[in-house]
Amino acid sequence: MFLLLALVSYQAIAIQSSLSIESAELVASEDGDYLLDADFDLTLSPGLEEAVNKGVPLNFLVEFQLVSPRRYWFDDEIVSLTSKVSLSYHALSRQYLVNRDGHQLSFASIQEAKEEISRLRNWQVIDGSLLKKGEPYQAGLRMRLDQSKLPKALQVDTLSSEDWNMASERFRWTPALNP
Repeated sequence: MFLLLALVSYQAIAIQSSLSIESAELVASEDGDYLLDADFDLTLSPGLEEAVNKGVPLNFLVEFQLVSPRRYWFDDEIVSLTSKVSLSYHALSRQYLVNRDGHQLSFASIQEAKEEISRLRNWQVIDGSLLKKGEPYQAGLRMRLDQSKLPKALQVDTLSSEDWNMASERFRWTPALNP
């Protein structure tokens, strides 16, 4: 029994927060613009889940960039956008709240809320009129925890804790865009 309890305790301690991008795709809309669909893998450590349950909101930034690569000069930036997503807990209603750019959804469990954050659909990122025919483009996507939105007392703790330093690697791909 003691061994089982020790193993469960060790696994709970070993779980670290992580954030990565599983997939990203640009989809053409009917009006010639492009929408971004992306899937993220979000894992919160028990400490971060406890912080959310005690009223600390987690604010994430989703950053998208489209550039036209240049051979002998800096890349030409076509689009650079940021979307904000937050996760919080409302103790009175016992609901987890996900707020994505002003649109709020509520969930009964933190797992459901994390699944919503992990799925980005139909984010309009490119105005089709900005694209030139025959031009090569490279897209980049990144998601990170916005530490500047944490309470000041926690911002000091984030300097020494891996759990609070959540950021995905920059996901890059060459989309098939047809202007």
